[in-house]
Amino acid sequence: MDALFSAARPPAVPRVPAKGHSAPTLALLHQVLRTTPDALSAAQAAELTGVSRATAQRYLSYLVREGMVRLELRYGATGRPEHLYRIAH
Repeated sequence: MDALFSAARPPAVPRVPAKGHSAPTLALLHQVLRTTPDALSAAQAAELTGVSRATAQRYLSYLVREGMVRLELRYGATGRPEHLYRIAH
């Protein structure tokens, strides 16, 4: 029964974020990803939250390491792939 209810609940953001991270900023980025149906780039997440792109990238990378967010790569014709982030289910 517990597994059933925990599957329906969104994953909680870690209470104690990595050193140098702010819990409110971490929660804000996590919330944006939870409420956005499409994967977002760090630049898009930054625009939606009001943080810099570098800050968004740092927090999103942390959420990927914690298993709360999935990293997807979109390959174009040339250059580096675009990093896109989506909430992990």
